[in-house]
Amino acid sequence: MFNKWFGKKEESVRKLEQPEDLIPGDMFDMQDSFGLPQAVRGKTFKVVSVNTYEYQYGKETEFLLEGESGEPYHMTVDNEDGEKYITFAMKIERDEVESLFDMAAFSEIFEDEPGNAPIETTAKRDNYERWVAERYNRDGDWVSGYFHQADFRHSSFSQFEDDKAEPFEAITLVSDDDMYSVEIEVWPNGETDVSLCVSRPVADIKELYGKT
Repeated sequence: MFNKWFGKKEESVRKLEQPEDLIPGDMFDMQDSFGLPQAVRGKTFKVVSVNTYEYQYGKETEFLLEGESGEPYHMTVDNEDGEKYITFAMKIERDEVESLFDMAAFSEIFEDEPGNAPIETTAKRDNYERWVAERYNRDGDWVSGYFHQADFRHSSFSQFEDDKAEPFEAITLVSDDDMYSVEIEVWPNGETDVSLCVSRPVADIKELYGKT
């Protein structure tokens, strides 16, 4: 079943050493690390596409991944003070948000002058082991940007306001230990995306496989 979905690993001929160099069709294995969510631990992922978030201060590359059962995840690679980290993100639905957070406190994030009080998760978070923290704090203010369904790692944007890019506003909630976060994105049509995120050392990637 594995070979049918991914193809044989031994056919890989492209040398791939860094996760930030992944391209569509590449695969990687995760370590069986206790710090990872069960859905990620020891699993293999395939890169479906590479997209770009454009901000006024820079850009961020996002990898859309497919799990072994077809489930979607998003991943970014960050470098902080010389240490490299990967962040896995899993989008959740509104009913899941309501089950995890006190909605009165969560809704304050969207107010014109949101407070800085921590947002705590409920006891129901047991179903999201290693995906959520006990509480989160707002990490800065809302920011605006553009989402590109394209890879701009080796090229520049023609201009900030690109007709092909989709504008959005976003804010991040971060746990006390900076390991967990909640990403909130609001789009022009009013749709709101909420993602649970977990950040781990890049060493949690066991092996990379360049596509043939």
